[in-house]
Amino acid sequence: MSEHDPFEQDLREVMDGLASEPAPDELRARIAAIPRLEPAPRRWGGIAGFFRARGGGIRALSTLAAAAVLVVAAALVIATLPGSGNRPGGQGGAPAISPGGAAGSPAASSGSQVVVVTSPGPSSAPSASPMPAGVPAGFQAASVTFVSPSDGWALGTGSCGSSSCVAVVHTTDGGRTWTAVAAPAAAFQPMPPQPGSGAGVNGIRFASATDGWAFGPSLWATHDGVATWTQVSIPGLGSGAQVVALETSAGTVQAVVYDGNASYRIASSPIGSNSWQLSAVKVPVGAGPVPQIQLVLSGSSGWMVEVDRVVVGGARLTNGTWSSWTPPCATAMGPAIVAASTSTDLVAECNGGVWGTPQDAGQTGNHLYVSHDGGSAFTQSSSPVPLTEVGAVAAPANGTIVLAGSTGTSPVPAIDTSTNGGASWTTFGLPAGASVTYLGFTTASQGVAIVQAGTQSHLYMTYDGGGTWSEVRGAAG
Repeated sequence: MSEHDPFEQDLREVMDGLASEPAPDELRARIAAIPRLEPAPRRWGGIAGFFRARGGGIRALSTLAAAAVLVVAAALVIATLPGSGNRPGGQGGAPAISPGGAAGSPAASSGSQVVVVTSPGPSSAPSASPMPAGVPAGFQAASVTFVSPSDGWALGTGSCGSSSCVAVVHTTDGGRTWTAVAAPAAAFQPMPPQPGSGAGVNGIRFASATDGWAFGPSLWATHDGVATWTQVSIPGLGSGAQVVALETSAGTVQAVVYDGNASYRIASSPIGSNSWQLSAVKVPVGAGPVPQIQLVLSGSSGWMVEVDRVVVGGARLTNGTWSSWTPPCATAMGPAIVAASTSTDLVAECNGGVWGTPQDAGQTGNHLYVSHDGGSAFTQSSSPVPLTEVGAVAAPANGTIVLAGSTGTSPVPAIDTSTNGGASWTTFGLPAGASVTYLGFTTASQGVAIVQAGTQSHLYMTYDGGGTWSEVRGAAG
């Protein structure tokens, strides 16, 4: 960007004016006003497209909550900086699914149903009362988490008399039927929360049948299967801190937190307690208008990436410790999306040259990069990327790559799967105008995709490793 770029000049004026102001609320308020100035050099597909096309995002890159994939496949979570934009309806129009790692998946059948949910908005007064059995009236899911192919929870909003409140529902049959359970005594808070909006939640993750968390920007925990919820604070963080991503793996819960002072931090706790320890690593917020966080976990390893138009920085978890890490494509002048099939095998899809000239001319355009040493080094693959607009990446098994996005000058949405490292691809077409906002796998064969079409979101599932996908309908409020 040149010094004459109007966006850069405006940004410099904002940051210069805030240089002497310690209050994080002002920083968030200024950043929240920036997205309308964001240049649009190209149409983005998938999750990123919702930031630009609809002026907002979810805690997971688009208007949806991001999700975790536990044990077999890593989770990809993309979060926006608190206050860094507006998005319709809150954390997302589609649920984020974080499947667990239980072996075995039910076979697809003609009796499968389809989940269609709409984006919840802010709730009014919080309620701690359990909802009646069944899906609450007007229930709108914002975030979903599974600890096995059958056992899952959804958080959203439901009717509480004349107002709406946070509601949590539970399924034990893979989403075919749902029952209301106790929810945390918190208001629903769209993500990213607006400056001064206070506490609230919009996401949910479970690591077992008893241990779960509701978050964004506040943090609540249950360790008795939602019989009770307790609000939790992370030691070492100030009042301006906000949880923007949370995932679990290998008996530990990891949370990415905006610390209220222009940095991201990572905190960890054993899943069965609220014993949070804050890592010393700090990843600075980038200079662009919409910072995005990816949190990827696989076994005892993990990776955190910040993309703010370009790759800004990251952190890596090895031997139980987070340390600074240079993500792939840090010099490509574009975004990168990372997925992991094991604790050492990673794949990244990078789109170089979007925001400037890459350091290496060979990085221009869409390319795959692979690592077999836990992310210490990445090698550019010679295999072509079948999509020009990639919004999500998953790696359910070593050598298997699943991409979601669109292709063509008149973008055609699709999910493409390769089982031979990208040498050949199988394409599954999606409805025109749809965007894949989340993609992940519970096992090597069972996966889930969240597809946003207009104001509705649809849950797609695969039982053959991504070769074919079908919609799955659950009970609707």
